[in-house]
Amino acid sequence: MIQAQIEQELGRAKNAVQEYLIHKLLLPKIYLDVDFHGTQLDLLAIDRAGVGDVHAVLALPVEADDEPDWQYLVTKAAILVNDRSVSLRSLPAQYRYLAVIGFRPGLERFAPSSELVRRMLAEDGVGRIGILFVDLSEGEPSVRAVLKAERFRSSKEIVALADRFVAEHEANWEFRE
Repeated sequence: MIQAQIEQELGRAKNAVQEYLIHKLLLPKIYLDVDFHGTQLDLLAIDRAGVGDVHAVLALPVEADDEPDWQYLVTKAAILVNDRSVSLRSLPAQYRYLAVIGFRPGLERFAPSSELVRRMLAEDGVGRIGILFVDLSEGEPSVRAVLKAERFRSSKEIVALADRFVAEHEANWEFRE
């Protein structure tokens, strides 16, 4: 794929994840391609019209169809955000997701190994990084939860960051009356 096509497909994937969260959350404000507290996110959703839980999404495009490669790539992405030494576990968000984007048929069979499921858990067990699979191999993108996200602990810091972010940024999607 050429770079322009890859960018278009990534945009389609982000839009599909946005639709998934719109249906999952209650009146979210959704932001695409944002810097949230020093971390580049592909999608940020703040539930309940911007005053609820923070949902952070990182996209991981994958073209390999060999399952061990998938496990390695997802594990690496869960540990390192944007090739930096920032863990998804340390992101200031109550819910954290890795959106694995499959471009070719056959990738939709991805299922995390038991070791990978364990690695997605918070160190204290309160919270788990969710894995969404975005299938772009068909005409219409589809999103499937491969591993359900579990809520991480909240903090005053997360609430303050979310409040400040909503006040300073225009949402890409929000419910308007």
